[in-house]
Amino acid sequence: MKRVQSILVIDDDRDDYDLIAEAIKEIDPDISVSFLDNCKDAGKYKGQNFDLVFLDINMPEYDGFVWLKGIREKGYEELPIIMYTNSLRPEHIVQAYKQGANLYYAKPTSFSELITGLKKLVSLDWTNPFSITKNYCRGEQYLVFDAA
Repeated sequence: MKRVQSILVIDDDRDDYDLIAEAIKEIDPDISVSFLDNCKDAGKYKGQNFDLVFLDINMPEYDGFVWLKGIREKGYEELPIIMYTNSLRPEHIVQAYKQGANLYYAKPTSFSELITGLKKLVSLDWTNPFSITKNYCRGEQYLVFDAA
């Protein structure tokens, strides 16, 4: 089983990163959490490997779908990407999975829910990310990650 040791949060809202970083520190202080809020700073992580990426959809310059497409086209097919967003629009869920997201996770409404969800996410075996995805994509049914 591949243990999660590093997470990259791509989001235009620094508060979302801070919440994830704080929650992860409570779950496992050995997991590092990094933050990226725009394309021009993406180079600072060149050559660095992450075990999970949390990717917001609603961002100003380039939305999460543009990021997702770019990450996959640059050859990071096996990089586990979790769409982490406030949007529960069915078309967003379908688009995320069809473009190569491994999971779709709706931002929780409380810090305790975030901790519960993150505990579950970091405990999954990410050795083969698309084996996890198969549990959330069945035929034409695309499901949101259930943190409960």
